[in-house]
Amino acid sequence: MGYTVLSLGLAPRSEGLHDDGVTALIDALRGHHTLVLGPSGSGKSTLINRLVPEAQAETGEISHALNSGKHTTTNTRWYWVDALNAPDQRGALIDSPGFQEFGLHHIEPTRLAECMPDLRQYLGQCKFYNCTHLHEPGCAVLAQVAESGQGGTISERRHRIYAQLFEELSQQRW
Repeated sequence: MGYTVLSLGLAPRSEGLHDDGVTALIDALRGHHTLVLGPSGSGKSTLINRLVPEAQAETGEISHALNSGKHTTTNTRWYWVDALNAPDQRGALIDSPGFQEFGLHHIEPTRLAECMPDLRQYLGQCKFYNCTHLHEPGCAVLAQVAESGQGGTISERRHRIYAQLFEELSQQRW
């Protein structure tokens, strides 16, 4: 989908550890203000501490009883990240409290494709103005899925995720 994925290790620094991906992430953050968002216990504050060693953000343990992270960060905090080899282009990290559950129920099913960049680029190109991108003839999204692996830009797996989310969002709400 055109997103850059960086792999990094959040283990404590050790003598033999040279480049664990943190350098590439700091470079990618250069000049940006980035919200660090995720479930409780996913390592947000640990990441902050690796990127900004002087931050000393409090980290916690995983709750074995709940099999999920404990809420350690209780307020949002802003940290400056100095860019490597370009201190005049510093970035900022915003550490946020974690959450236990994330949902998309505020999105209307017919607007879901707008939230998915790989589908969004084909909106307005379908035969029918109210295309759901699930089964309609002349659907530009389905044409890309049909051509996946041969120049189409939307994989079958990605479209399956879209269809599952569309179905879930279409279910009657409380």
